[in-house]
Parts: sequence; structure tokens; C-alpha cells
Amino acid sequence: MSNVAFGRTPNKRAYLAQRIQYGFEEVDTTHPLAQAVIDGWHLHAPVDCLVISPELEVMGRQDANRFFGDCMDNGLSQAEGYRLFLSDALSGKRPGLGRIVLTRVCSSVEIMDTFQTPMVPHQDYTVLEIDATAFEDGGTLTLDIGVGRGQAAGTFYLFDGDKNLPTEKAPEGVPASVWERQHGDAYVEALGALATKWHIGPEKTGKITYFFDQGKLFRLCITGSVYSVKGSLNAFSVKISVF
Repeated sequence: MSNVAFGRTPNKRAYLAQRIQYGFEEVDTTHPLAQAVIDGWHLHAPVDCLVISPELEVMGRQDANRFFGDCMDNGLSQAEGYRLFLSDALSGKRPGLGRIVLTRVCSSVEIMDTFQTPMVPHQDYTVLEIDATAFEDGGTLTLDIGVGRGQAAGTFYLFDGDKNLPTEKAPEGVPASVWERQHGDAYVEALGALATKWHIGPEKTGKITYFFDQGKLFRLCITGSVYSVKGSLNAFSVKISVF
């Protein structure tokens, strides 16, 4: 399904309008299948490979442009990498959809994605759900973080899995000025994160470690640092491990 036909590519909308004028059939983006595709695609990924169930639930997503490099980095052939992607999707692991399931057999996963510095504080999060429930007796969650060469620095928040994401509106009892500045003890207490790593600059690395005494779910939220240019983008990698 073409990004242009879906109207996903802003600089091609005039071109699409011209094609429609000359008889090109416009895509009905309200169709349930089209809605499933839209739910599954990823910002800044020019080609997405999606696994969609008969019930039109998105089960997995693979950025096709990064696929070949990922296979090489992991010592896999393209065919084997694609087979593993399909297998993970069909077994409910939701690859590429932000949910990482760690087990004692597979206790470490590396993820690459992008983040954006919000125009308004506490918007535009990239969220990874980390399922460590298989570690019934607990362990140490370790996040080895690297930020790309783009302009934005990254801020990384680790939350409980059922924690609501911070919103633009300040929590009850917290002054709006404290919430908007995003620093200071009062802000950190209001944020309620299990652990944080502030302002990892371009081409820099950082680490978060968190001990938990029983299996649980986590949320890792990534956003642009408050000191970065609003709207600026960057990539990040994070190796997620439990020991």
C-alpha cells in the first residue's frame, strides 16, 4: 500500500491530488483494513512490513529499510531473519510494536527507534513496554542506551507498567511552573518514575539499572530533552537485559 496513496507523505499531496484528477482511485482510509495499516505504521519509516490478523489486529511491524542491516548485525540471513519476525508475530510477541517480552531463555533484546523533542512538554513519547513477568524471583533490569547523531538529546523515564504517562496538564497539587520546567526535587517526585536518565546527548551513551524482587511489567518512555530544540529528532538504541 503506497504511502502516497494514503496521503502519508505531505510533500506528495499535491501530486496525489493531480493523480486523482486524472482518474487515479483514491484510497478509502476509513476502511477497517486501512485503519489497521495506519495503526501499525511508524513515523519516519518509509517502508513497513506488517503482520495483521484476520480480525484486523496488528501483530507485528518491521521497518523494511532497517531489516537487512538488523539481520547482518545479528548474524542471520535475510530469510532466517524474516522467518523469526513472522514467528514472533504469530506467537503473540508483537515484534516492532513496543512490547518486549524477556524470558530466562531470551533475557536480552536490543531495540532501535526514534524520538522527538515535543513542542509542548510531556507530549510525543516513544514508549517501550517491557514484560519481565517471567522472572518470578526478580532480577536487575539493565538498559544500555545509545543516542544517534541527530540534533536532539534524549531523556529516558522508566515507569511501572500500569503507570499513566505524564501529560501536559500538571498533576493535582503540583504548580504548573514546576511541571513545565521539568527539573528539581518537586518535579522528580511528581513524575513518579522508577529511574531516569536525563539529557543523553547526540552520540553519547547512558545506563539505567533497576532491581525488582518479583516479575513485573515496565514502561520505558523516551522523549527529547527539555534543553533540545523543539521538534528536533534523533534515533536511539537500547539493549534491555535482566540479570
